[in-house]
Amino acid sequence: MRTILYLLTFLVTTATHAQLTEKETGNWQPIGKLKFGGITKASLEYQNTGRDTTYLLFVKDFREQPKDNYFSIQFKNTDGTFSKLYAILKSFFLPENKKNKNYSRTFQLGNTTVNVSHKILITGRGIMFYTKEGYANWSERDVDKLFGMN
Repeated sequence: MRTILYLLTFLVTTATHAQLTEKETGNWQPIGKLKFGGITKASLEYQNTGRDTTYLLFVKDFREQPKDNYFSIQFKNTDGTFSKLYAILKSFFLPENKKNKNYSRTFQLGNTTVNVSHKILITGRGIMFYTKEGYANWSERDVDKLFGMN
């Protein structure tokens, strides 16, 4: 009976351990960061992972909540995803799209569906970047700064 108890304890411990695997945090390099009043609104970082580059977009949810909530999107640079994302976000500020209220884009970024649409900000025109986890409002200057272009 005691042997069965020890064996059962060993199996439960082994099964529990297999559900938690610690990973290296990696050497993430910053590209750009948006801060407002000392609070990070968004950041974009990357790390080289062998033949590809992995990006991490970390965003503060703009919804009113009792405490700050953040969400993140991780994606690889497959087929120039980084440049394509920047081009999509900047396309909202092009003269032909700037005043088109119906202009919006929906795309898959990593494993996350993202929607982008126009948003009027206090400082002027901007975009609303949203997923099912939350949303953020960014100006053209914010987009440039986030992507390290400013």
